[in-house]
Amino acid sequence: MKIETDIAAVEFKSIAKGMIVTDEMLKAAQINLVLATTLCPGKYLTIVSGKTSAVEKSVEVADRLGGREVFSSFVISAINSEIIDAISGKPGAELEDSIGIIESLQMANLINAADISLDSAEVKIVEFRLGKGCGVNSFYIITGKLTAVEEAVKNSAEFLKDNGSLIAFRVIASPDRELLRWLEPTMCMC
Repeated sequence: MKIETDIAAVEFKSIAKGMIVTDEMLKAAQINLVLATTLCPGKYLTIVSGKTSAVEKSVEVADRLGGREVFSSFVISAINSEIIDAISGKPGAELEDSIGIIESLQMANLINAADISLDSAEVKIVEFRLGKGCGVNSFYIITGKLTAVEEAVKNSAEFLKDNGSLIAFRVIASPDRELLRWLEPTMCMC
């Protein structure tokens, strides 16, 4: 059964300001902290989940208290909980016979694209990285049967392209065991 929730994400231009405002966001609304981390170069990212009214209130608090230190803020409704788990660093799915990689500059669009991937085909998320340690690019990796991965990647890439935020996408059918061996333990833990 697909469980959905709303999320809010706020990118700050200042690490210190990001930490202070994140604390205030948590105190102001009944939300769950999904991710709070530094980004390259010198930014801070906060992602929270919860009911619509709570995540909207947390963004209002962030925008008000963060002021000009808020780089971007957004609310995304009805996100699959698997995506939230992946963003928060919980272990992803085991690799199957094919993988797909989708890369974008815009976090909100990439989160929506991941939701499209899961909604459009029988695939699972292996990894989800939001601009941390990998420059400014964000990406996710899905796995499943080749036809499912191709369908999911096609649908999410079309969405990103339509929104002007697609960097790259690829499908690897039957990846070599050596690639898989290195992929599993070294998933860009930067």
